Amino acid sequence: MAEVITYKPGAYCQLKLASRERVLISCAQTGIKIMKLGFGGLIPMKTIADWPVSRLEAAIRIFADESNPSQHPLEAIKNKLMTCSSIRDIVQLCSGQ
Repeated sequence: MAEVITYKPGAYCQLKLASRERVLISCAQTGIKIMKLGFGGLIPMKTIADWPVSRLEAAIRIFADESNPSQHPLEAIKNKLMTCSSIRDIVQLCSGQ
């Protein structure tokens, strides 16, 4: 299970996965991004998934919690990614595989 390293409600969340890899989930006015972090979680190294505002429906289909439809997207994404053990798992989840 992943561990929450930093969390700012409605803005961003950094997770440390079981594989010890770190990811940053960013929710901004421009959209949602999930990035792989390097150097102890300090520097974004690679974008794993990116949903601009025009494509947010795709992210909602992947991450929405039907039991809590009013949940903020960041919280829904964090909750789903907490079950991922590696970036590979996240890539599979985001691509719908």
